Amino acid sequence: MLMGVVCDADLKIMDIVTRWRGSVHDSRIFRECRLKQRFEAGAFSGILLGDSGYPCTPYLFTPLLNPTTPQEERYNRSHIRTRNTVERCFGLWKQRFRCLLRGMFGDIETAKKTIVACAVLHNMAIDMREDVFSGERDSIEQYSSEPIVQRYIAPSIRGNIRRRQFIETHFQ
Repeated sequence: MLMGVVCDADLKIMDIVTRWRGSVHDSRIFRECRLKQRFEAGAFSGILLGDSGYPCTPYLFTPLLNPTTPQEERYNRSHIRTRNTVERCFGLWKQRFRCLLRGMFGDIETAKKTIVACAVLHNMAIDMREDVFSGERDSIEQYSSEPIVQRYIAPSIRGNIRRRQFIETHFQ
């Protein structure tokens, strides 16, 4: 089963979509999710970060494919380091709930509910500052060090303009 997850800097899961089966691209999951609709309706003022498998939009920034200036290179380095948070979140989440490591078998509806329940319990553990058991940190690192390769999706003009403004404002 494929899912979409958004997390914050504290590794808390802020949004999860579990309705997709089979091989659906991440960009399609996002294109059809409620979070995207809410961003487009102006419900949020922040910015999401995604890899090059997503289109660059005014609210979803992607890395530059060919950075040519020091500012663009700093932006890409910051983007990658920040996006790495998602990989750390997945690593911690899978260590807390080993059933997510092995994969789910059986009824798809039960699997969806189990994944969402694990996300809620993961957030509660973070809120309660649950100690990370020994050895977990090493396992988390293995998830965050693997490169993620996605196919390129053309950015939108408005997304490119907003990303350019962001780079010029914050990476001078």
